Amino acid sequence: MGIKVNINWSKEIFCFIETAKNGTISGTAEANGMKQSNLSKTLKSFEDNLHCQLLNRHHNGVSLTENGKEVYKIASEMDKIVYQIKNYDISRSRISGKIRLWTSDGLGTGYLSSCLPDFLSKYPDVKIEINCSLKSPASVLETDMAIVYEEPNFDDTEIISRYDLKFGLFASMDYLSKFGHPKSIKDLQENHRICDRDNFAGVWPKWKSIISGAKHIVATTNSSAMMVRMTKDGIGIGLHPVGVGKRESDLIHISELDLDISHPFWIISHKNTQDNPIIKALIDHIKDCLLYTS
Repeated sequence: MGIKVNINWSKEIFCFIETAKNGTISGTAEANGMKQSNLSKTLKSFEDNLHCQLLNRHHNGVSLTENGKEVYKIASEMDKIVYQIKNYDISRSRISGKIRLWTSDGLGTGYLSSCLPDFLSKYPDVKIEINCSLKSPASVLETDMAIVYEEPNFDDTEIISRYDLKFGLFASMDYLSKFGHPKSIKDLQENHRICDRDNFAGVWPKWKSIISGAKHIVATTNSSAMMVRMTKDGIGIGLHPVGVGKRESDLIHISELDLDISHPFWIISHKNTQDNPIIKALIDHIKDCLLYTS
C-alpha cells in the first residue's frame, strides 16, 4: 500500500479504537476535536472497507458487534505499537541494579504493572522489588521510591509529582450486550448489577449516594485486581480508574455517565536516592506512562 492509503486506514482504525473505548460517537468526537458527522462517516467507511458491521448504534451510545470485538482486539495491538514508537529512545544507557518500590494494590495493578514491560526491556540489567499494600508506608526508609494515595509527610521524602486519578464506570462487552448501557444514575441504581470496592463509599460521598440507592450490588471486594476481573467477566458494572479501564480490551467506558470522581496520588522518593540514575530512569518512565494512560 502507498502512504496515502495507509494514512486513511490508520485514521479509520484509530477512530474506531477511540469510539469503542468511549462507547459513544458524540463523546469521542468531542474529546478529539472532531465533528460528529465526520467521525460517523469515517466509522461507516471503515465498516464498508471491511465489509462487515463493527458497531451497534443505540440512542445512548454504541456497542461492539462480534466482528467489532475481533477487530478491536487486533487494532489494540496497533495502539500499543504506536505508543512504543513514540517513546523510543535510541540512547539506551546500561543502567543496572535493584530498585525497591512501594505502591498500593490499586496503583500497582492499575498503572505500575503496565509501565514495567517497556522499562525492563529498555534496562534488562535492572531488578525491581515491589511491595504492595492497602496501607501507606509509615516511612520511606525501607524503600527507594513509592507511589501513594495519601499526601506524604515524611522528613526523608522528596515529592516528585502529583496526579489526579479520574474514575469512571466500565462494563464488559458481554454485559452490555445483555443489559445495555445505563441511561442515567437512576437506571444504573434500579436496573443494573454493580460490583463495588469496599472502601470507595468512604472516599467519595457521590459514590456512597449511588451505592446507597442501588438495588443490585452483586459483589464487593477489597482488591483492585479482583474488581477488574469481576467487571471483565461480566458480573456487573464497576468503578475503575479511566486509564486502567481503557487499557482493558474487554471493557467499555460508559462515558455518558460522567461521575466527576477523582483521587490524587503522588510519586515520591527517598531524598538520598532521588538522583540515583536508576531511580531517576524509573521515575521518568512512570511519568511518561502516566501522561499516556491518564
